[in-house]
Amino acid sequence: MVFFLPVVTASSLLYAQAEPAVCYLPLQPPAAFTALDSTDPAVRITSDQVSLTDNQQANFDGNVQISYRDTLLLAPKANFSSASQLMHAEGGINYFNQALQVSGSVFSANLQQNQARLDDASYRFLAQAGRGYAAALTATEQEVMLDDALFTTCPQQDNSWALHASEINIETDAGWGEARHAVFKIKDIPVLYLPYITFPVNEERRSGVLLPKFGSSQKLGVDVELPYYLNLAENYDLTLTPRYMSKRGAQLKSEFRYLTEQHQGNLQLEYLNSDNEKPDNFGARYLGHLSHLSDFTPQLRGYIDFTDVSDDAYLSELGSDYSNQSDTQLLREAALSYYGEQVHSQLRLQGFEILGNYNKAYSALPELSLSSAKPLKLLPWVDFSWQAQYAHFRNNTASITDADRVHIEPTVTLPFITPAFELTAETSLLYTYYQQDVTQQSNSTIADSVSRTVPKLRIYSRLNLEREYDWFGEDALQTFEPQIQYLYIPYRDQSMIGQYDSVRLQDDYHGLFRVNRYSGLDRINEANQLTVGWTSRFYDNVDNELFRFSLGQIFFLANPTVQPDEPDDLSSTESMLASELIWHWFEKWYFSSALQYDIDNDKLMKSSASLDYRASDKSLFQLNHRYSRAVSGLEIQQLGVLGTTAIADNWQLVGSYYRDVTNHRMIDASLGLQYESCCWAVRLVAKRQLLTDLELPLDRFNQASQLDTSIGIQFVLKGFGDRAGFGVTDMLSNGIFSYRRPYLLTN
Repeated sequence: MVFFLPVVTASSLLYAQAEPAVCYLPLQPPAAFTALDSTDPAVRITSDQVSLTDNQQANFDGNVQISYRDTLLLAPKANFSSASQLMHAEGGINYFNQALQVSGSVFSANLQQNQARLDDASYRFLAQAGRGYAAALTATEQEVMLDDALFTTCPQQDNSWALHASEINIETDAGWGEARHAVFKIKDIPVLYLPYITFPVNEERRSGVLLPKFGSSQKLGVDVELPYYLNLAENYDLTLTPRYMSKRGAQLKSEFRYLTEQHQGNLQLEYLNSDNEKPDNFGARYLGHLSHLSDFTPQLRGYIDFTDVSDDAYLSELGSDYSNQSDTQLLREAALSYYGEQVHSQLRLQGFEILGNYNKAYSALPELSLSSAKPLKLLPWVDFSWQAQYAHFRNNTASITDADRVHIEPTVTLPFITPAFELTAETSLLYTYYQQDVTQQSNSTIADSVSRTVPKLRIYSRLNLEREYDWFGEDALQTFEPQIQYLYIPYRDQSMIGQYDSVRLQDDYHGLFRVNRYSGLDRINEANQLTVGWTSRFYDNVDNELFRFSLGQIFFLANPTVQPDEPDDLSSTESMLASELIWHWFEKWYFSSALQYDIDNDKLMKSSASLDYRASDKSLFQLNHRYSRAVSGLEIQQLGVLGTTAIADNWQLVGSYYRDVTNHRMIDASLGLQYESCCWAVRLVAKRQLLTDLELPLDRFNQASQLDTSIGIQFVLKGFGDRAGFGVTDMLSNGIFSYRRPYLLTN
């Protein structure tokens, strides 16, 4: 049996790093060792007394210090034969080389073969975690061999876990160890016997079994994963993970990663041949994901991001390492971009796989975008730029199955920009032509072909003012940054144009100054409006941002025209007031808030608030609230609290709770208990969360109340396996709502 525990992180392939032992401090060898010259071929010996026999045999007594190349021996007495180049020492021995320090009772060495042996040896690596005992230790330049040995990465006087073996061979340069007839012991209690095992002693990668994962939930039953890592080459690898779910069956997961000078990416496949909870004719369940990036030249870049699942309920029922279980759409995109000196261009294919009983989205197959790489100077103070786009949209389930769109937008800009003041005048002409394939069943006003020409005028100005200020007794700098924008876009009837890639954008403070309140080009909002806003900031004497407040509003100079038959979520007739506050108000405390308020209709549209305390990754707290009047037609109001704190030495408590205030129900809750010492850790996490049922129609979504309960355990031997993702904060990121770090305010 071969069992292996490599160090492999989820970061870039060529940059996997071992997690350093928290309590490990590199051993400092004596000054005599640091002064050695590894190129010096002479054996140098000093002692209190010395006697010679026939100029061949030397006996040394008292404070013996023997150095040879990059090795040093300290002993009470020793003898050396110059003819045979053999050395022998007894008593309290201390031996140093570039890799380790060893103390023992008897030392012998063959300097010609550069080999040394110590009996009753206690050893410790100099630059990394790892120590132990051996009845006999033999060291060469390439390896360390231990007989009847013990190995652990725990500190001195701590045997929380140890590997006992009849023979251990550690390749110091390669960073790997091999053990035969090995027994794992925890607190001197045998827990596992392995005839053969290899293990890492630094960050190097090698094929073998990773640490297993155990869990249990109502929807999966007992859930066990045993990953096997294949180090195929220096720049690509493969991880195969058999997974057993007692309620669902056996699944195979895989991840292939690669990295070259021009290309990088990963490919994930998950396959479940038959789901025990589904009918026999349901078929296999799978997930596939490809992420790829190519830099062909400094100007030419390619990109692919593609995810596919066998059925809409795959993520919510089985979960995945690559998508959140509450995701309702999967991105599919491929792009080829060229960044020329005069023209930037991009050819893109884009689509979304919509999960659940909802309307399918349009795919752009293809979309070609062109734009000027830099403004053309018509006059010293006048810039000219342009952009153009062609897109073909397709949706076989919609009333408009196919549509072609051509868009051209030349722009003339008069900029005057300094660090303290900016005044920019800009005018554009937006011409868009549509060719639309409307089905016979459609009774809409959509035209087969239609064009739209819209002029646009924008005048924007901002001012940066600052002054020195006293911030609660400390020197500080205050800024005041007013800005104003006038925007004019005449009304155009767009009811004859389909909606292919247009949705309303956020009307947050920064969104108030957008030229268009929609994404895409299918809707251009009418505007005869003035947007006024200001931001004030405070910086300390080292330019850390302590406080920021922004407030702005759109004022209509003429009432916008209501678009015929336009859905409410695409309306752009609100005069919006928006604010944003970020306050690092006391040491490790942070407060952030934002709101969007419809002045005309006297309605709060969106708001969020968060109070954070973050002393460290192991001591944090967050209280948050979010509200939105309309998310896919539903009102959302949620309250959450989460945090982690130490409850005793090495013990950590982690918890989170989210509640749906509108429907008076719990959404997600978790409680975790973790013990972490210098060389091992164990974590127990219990969760209870709302199950996502994507088969429900939207008007019944809030009626869903089925909850899933799960429990999982994870065990790590530090320095002896993968510790990636074992920080306490990652427990707060595995639920429906991911933990977000507070604003770390810097300039």
